[in-house]
Amino acid sequence: MTPKNKVITIIGGKGQMGELFCRLFESLGHTTHKIGSRDWDDAKQYIAKSDLVIVSVPINRTSAIIKQVAALMPPEAILADFTSIKVDPLLAMLKYHSGAVIGLHPMFGPTITSTQSQVVVCCEGRYAEQSQWLLDDLAQLGFTLKQMTASEHDQAMSFIQGVEHFITFSLGTFLHHKNQHPEKLLEIASPIYLAKLLLMGRIFDQDPKLYADIIMANPTRIALIAEFAEWLQSWVHKLQADDKTAFIEEFSRATKWMGDFTKYSQNISDDFLNIDLKK
Repeated sequence: MTPKNKVITIIGGKGQMGELFCRLFESLGHTTHKIGSRDWDDAKQYIAKSDLVIVSVPINRTSAIIKQVAALMPPEAILADFTSIKVDPLLAMLKYHSGAVIGLHPMFGPTITSTQSQVVVCCEGRYAEQSQWLLDDLAQLGFTLKQMTASEHDQAMSFIQGVEHFITFSLGTFLHHKNQHPEKLLEIASPIYLAKLLLMGRIFDQDPKLYADIIMANPTRIALIAEFAEWLQSWVHKLQADDKTAFIEEFSRATKWMGDFTKYSQNISDDFLNIDLKK
């Protein structure tokens, strides 16, 4: 078997993300097997012959599935995961599998139409040289690979997938609470608010269980959301006191801290805001 012809088993391979990566790996000549929740009777024979096993299941089941899968794997195989948190799954893989381990997080949904410039975060686990063919394949497919430690990843995700998703959840549910339907708001929305409404609607078109798992993935993420809520409440008090000086000063400090990012954001957003988002 050549380096370009591997046997890859994806646990959760019948989910949308698993299906996507099976197609992509097959396009490179690899053999793939998909294991769903009802396929465990066949799992042992596939896992035992695999060069790579990827765990792609809900966050709250990941560690248990890793333990179950690792017991069936040959020591020379690679164990990887697609979980949106990295510290706990990586520790579980290192604990239960004696061979090569790598943590992966595709930073996109399964409905992408192109792999170009889509980011996959890679967190080194064990025997990195043995996983190099996998990273080479991901790069060949067009993905941008971002190397991070598991702790760096989880800290960043606490903002990107914790606080940010919670803000979106809060806006959507508050609009519902106030009976302000977004379709009516679209009629008079400025381009930037139109984009925000559409991105909010995109989130609410997906599985609520998935977002519950993501937002409440770990205590650190929840603690940061609680800190954010306290920060907001402190600003509510300043708004109620009509403290415009404090607002302007805080705005200016944040602008200075962001540096060139503000101009970059202005230029990039000008491009996509010129697109007809209502068509």
